[in-house]
Amino acid sequence: MNLYRRIIACYRPFTSGILLSLTLLALSISLNVLKPWPVKLVIDSVLGGQAEHFRGLGFGASLLVSVAALLVIYVAWGVLNTLGNYWFIEIGLRALLRLRTELYACLQSLPLRYHDSKKTGDSIYRVAYDSQAIQTFFNQGFATVVSSVLTLLVMFAVMFSVNVKLSLLSLTIVPLLLLTISAFAARIRRETARLKQEESDVLSRATEGLNTIRVVHAFAREDYEVSKFEEECRRSMNANRRLTRTSVVSTMSVGFVTACGMALLLYFGAQEVSASRLAVGDLWIFLSYLTMLYQPLEQLSYTAWSLEGAAAGAQRVFEVLDAGHDVRDVARAARLTVSDGRLEFRNVTFNYTPERPILRDLSLTVTPGQTVAIVGGTGAGKTTLLSLLTRFYDPADGQVLIDNQNIKTVTKHSLRNQISMVLQDTLLLNNTVAENIAYGRPGATMAQVTAAAQAAQAHDFIRQLPQGYNTEVGERGVRLSGGQRQRIAIARAFLRDSPILLLDEPTSALDLATEAALMMTLKHLMQRPTTLIVTHRLATIHDVDQIYVMADGRVVETGAGPELLAKGGLYAKLWQAYDH
Repeated sequence: MNLYRRIIACYRPFTSGILLSLTLLALSISLNVLKPWPVKLVIDSVLGGQAEHFRGLGFGASLLVSVAALLVIYVAWGVLNTLGNYWFIEIGLRALLRLRTELYACLQSLPLRYHDSKKTGDSIYRVAYDSQAIQTFFNQGFATVVSSVLTLLVMFAVMFSVNVKLSLLSLTIVPLLLLTISAFAARIRRETARLKQEESDVLSRATEGLNTIRVVHAFAREDYEVSKFEEECRRSMNANRRLTRTSVVSTMSVGFVTACGMALLLYFGAQEVSASRLAVGDLWIFLSYLTMLYQPLEQLSYTAWSLEGAAAGAQRVFEVLDAGHDVRDVARAARLTVSDGRLEFRNVTFNYTPERPILRDLSLTVTPGQTVAIVGGTGAGKTTLLSLLTRFYDPADGQVLIDNQNIKTVTKHSLRNQISMVLQDTLLLNNTVAENIAYGRPGATMAQVTAAAQAAQAHDFIRQLPQGYNTEVGERGVRLSGGQRQRIAIARAFLRDSPILLLDEPTSALDLATEAALMMTLKHLMQRPTTLIVTHRLATIHDVDQIYVMADGRVVETGAGPELLAKGGLYAKLWQAYDH
């Protein structure tokens, strides 16, 4: 029930539209109930010779009145029904838009720890497909239930006023119909949930295979990827087959029960007419209403199954919205303003999983105006330091401070606004070169974008692109080389011009000549309160103010490059391994 309450809460902003839809629905149902009556009048009054019911009108006029009434009822019903359906669909679409946006915003705000544990394809499936459950609940659930219930109440009232015995007879199959519906409901929900998971796996497999297409081609593994994809599709097909089989059997069962009810009423109704206890027109009303009566009951059965299927999708959506958020802004978090740019890691411990510690009681300080390098072997925890400083993650123990402010006490937005970052994995958006450079500084002028590109040694190659700064870079920047992507990322950092600069392997994709030129410009970029640079290429940072050497999650050496080299410790070994 909690699930259904949450779904209902999604529609609270659209109360006025729902009331309008219900009004139109009630009017269309009233007209729907009147549909058989013009035919009854023709049967009893015109064909039966009881023209006095038409206030003395003759046969032709009576027939014309009946036909005109039938047309008016059907046209009015059609207009009201169309308007009502339009508004129901409109409200469902608005709720879908709202939920999808909320779901995507939630995914954007969830910490990286959540995304690290989930498949990208699964998250995409929840946004694109599972979210549609909210529309299903309203259009195929709420609207159908209200329409069916109102129709049943009105029809039962009219039927009982005509003939109590036949009305009670028509109700005899309702318990059997409800029993049939409930027998299939849980099974359909279970099989729908399984199908959605299999479809999510298909999307995840396709996303992974296409994102790594260069690796696939490089190792000639196309056939392997196709076979794995086919395997996922086969599991989805089997799940779909099971659900289809259940749906077909359930539909046949409901149809058989309703047919039994129709046959029962026709048999006893004909006997009533034969005994002159029921007019032929009244039997027509009963048969017409019975068709309309069982139709809402059938719709309720299909609605129950649709809701069970939609519940599986809605549950997956709310799982994301309820996901644990371990990197939240605290209540009344302050806005960070960097004055000096002093950074401190104080007794910091961090692990991605309990059995895999990354940082162990680590402490280091970056004084204002310093350019500090973090070096060490693979897996030493260098990039993790940058992730903690930007609050991509929070430490398990200890504190990270900027200007003596614990960054957990300030808003993430204000924290990240004070930081420019060049990531190890250069990520570009599927936009133009200019839009990618200006991404961290909305509203930047073209002159500012160009100046940043020139500072990052990117202007010359950008001018040679087909549309220059207006060239689309493709998804993840695939139309550019690794070095070009990295220079655009550095230009983005230049343009953002934040007081704290974090560089994670900023020259890893560059040749030596470009690296040398770029390091000259990076010295200008690093003339700010604080710069923290992580790299394996020690020659690029040998002359910085301070170097911290890490191993096994701890700082093992500290000092300037020449000093560390003279010590002959880990830094000297890394120098020889990477640079000589």
